[in-house]
Amino acid sequence: MFRLLCLAPVICFPLAGHALELEQVVVTGDAQARTDTAQPVLMLDPEALEQARQQTLGEALSNLPGVSNASFGPGVGRPMIRGQGASRVKLLVNGQDSSDVSAMSADHAPMTDLAAADNVEVIQGPAALRYGGGAIGGVVKVENGRIAQSASPQQSLRLNSRLSSGDQGRDAAARFNAGNEQWQLQLDGMRRRHDDYHAGERVENSDTDSHELGAGLTYFWAPGRYIGVSLAETRYDYGVPNEDDEPARVRPLQQDYQLQAGGWLNSNWLSEWQWQLSHQDYRHDEVNGSEIEGLFLKRSWQSQIEVGHQPLLGWEGHIGVQFSQQALELCHDHSGCRGIPDYGNEPWDGRQGDDFFSRYGLDFGHSTPMPTTVKRDIALYWVAQRPWQHGQFELGLRQEQRRIDADEDPIAPGYRRERDYYQQREFNPHALSAAATWRLTPQQRVAITLARSQRAPDAEEMLWNGDHHATFSFQLDNGELEVETAHSLDFNWLYHSDRQQLRLALYWYEYQDYIYNRRLSVEDPFHGNAVYRHVQEDARFRGFEASWQGQLNSTLQLHASADGVRAQLRSGNNLPRIPPATVRFGLKWQPANWQLSSELEHTFAQRHVAVAEDESDGFTQLNLHIGQQFGDFNYRFGVKNLTDSRGELHSSYLKEFAPLPGRQWSLALQLEL
Repeated sequence: MFRLLCLAPVICFPLAGHALELEQVVVTGDAQARTDTAQPVLMLDPEALEQARQQTLGEALSNLPGVSNASFGPGVGRPMIRGQGASRVKLLVNGQDSSDVSAMSADHAPMTDLAAADNVEVIQGPAALRYGGGAIGGVVKVENGRIAQSASPQQSLRLNSRLSSGDQGRDAAARFNAGNEQWQLQLDGMRRRHDDYHAGERVENSDTDSHELGAGLTYFWAPGRYIGVSLAETRYDYGVPNEDDEPARVRPLQQDYQLQAGGWLNSNWLSEWQWQLSHQDYRHDEVNGSEIEGLFLKRSWQSQIEVGHQPLLGWEGHIGVQFSQQALELCHDHSGCRGIPDYGNEPWDGRQGDDFFSRYGLDFGHSTPMPTTVKRDIALYWVAQRPWQHGQFELGLRQEQRRIDADEDPIAPGYRRERDYYQQREFNPHALSAAATWRLTPQQRVAITLARSQRAPDAEEMLWNGDHHATFSFQLDNGELEVETAHSLDFNWLYHSDRQQLRLALYWYEYQDYIYNRRLSVEDPFHGNAVYRHVQEDARFRGFEASWQGQLNSTLQLHASADGVRAQLRSGNNLPRIPPATVRFGLKWQPANWQLSSELEHTFAQRHVAVAEDESDGFTQLNLHIGQQFGDFNYRFGVKNLTDSRGELHSSYLKEFAPLPGRQWSLALQLEL
């Protein structure tokens, strides 16, 4: 068998051994939290996970306290955690970075699908230290079981389908598992098609078409020791709503290959080990009419080895080494991209080009927006815990090195910077955290975590200099960005009894040299769009999360949650696209094999806006569902946004052009054999 060893900042990862029973507390009707660490891990419960299979990742997780959806229409939903997103929230699939380009721009969909998911976890705050600077805001972990963690002689088949109104949605998914004591096989696939949806009126260019095929095979050569391989292909094709209703589309395709091995060790020093190796081959086309105006190619390699050590001076923990390499190249051409441009044979004297368009003292380039870049990260970390009289202490240390190499050949010489601008950049961020849990009574405990975390800038934050048509913006480069540093304090109070469960979290982040995309007081001379540039300034995030669930009797359950975050620069200005506070109330009634549930969600208005950012009004939505179980078959009939209210997500670039869908009916069917 395998157990989940939960350490902070390690949190949870699979290890061989005996089953470990974990206490759990439900934090909303749609989530649970493991409470055996200083920082609870939020999880979708099985019912919520079934609903999530037909949703984008951001939409699926947006009911969790502290999590919101950075939507870019129904085709894109990247989660934000505590007001932070993009390069500060890491997406992991079976422990490996999703390695797409969703952190680069809001119109890029994350290649993290939930159709085959077994488990989805959200790790907030300092507990994400183990996963690197790209997780300074949090981590979303998706496990789909393609590489099995335990042997089972059982065979199973799961079939899902769903129909929805408003967008004429048609979804289907299947998953097959079979094996014995030595071999485990999984095959899975999905297909989703949705037409333009309605939000009072039809939203043009909001249709989506997606499919995924996956397979995994695992061999257990001894109890608790395994090696497995998996492969998957994920393809999306979605429209991008826009002000002019132009036929703009994005078509990403990713192929993912993973190898994983692990097991127990009979050693006086080491207890277990795990090794992972993965490769991702990613491409996406940005299509305007019949022309591919944007082409992105990304090839990634990742490897990680982690070993657990026996108690040392009372501390039991894990040591890990991680390596990754990501090569990104792109084309951006209104006349059409036939491949990646190459001007390597054209003469260049090493000076800044004469053809830059200069206005108001700013340089604008309109050739290929970025050089080809290769980003290499290597990291060493140690995380450990030891008990004390009232709970446990936890420590974590991490040291990273990032190198970014740039090749200017895709940029025409007339649009280049000076030669030194493309020299190698190196950063050495580090992180450390300390936490303590205190069990006040058998029913309640508190936990406090202190952390100092650093994040190195990404290549696109430093070197992109060109259009972002989908976000109606022009992005200027900034090659002088440095490491940003966050000092954070996280407080959790948890209470659970047989009848009710509560959680209250308070957090405070102080950033030095926070990297954010500042809007400038000029317009793009080519298109009249807004102009942005990544700059650094000290910033502060502070907020709360609260949840309660009560079991009124054997069939009736109530739950409620609330969250809010305030994010400001040291100058006093607000940061852009910060989600407003939300509250949710839910009721679930489960007599016999029936289930009836309702949820009322209110999103408050956002009046704390950034410079040149519009305010967003509040809105309320009511959702109802009814379902029934017939042995291996169940159905679920529901309506989302019953009152047909209009809602705009403040975290979305497209809040005016792609509001939340209006009233939508759905019928979901599932058969498990």
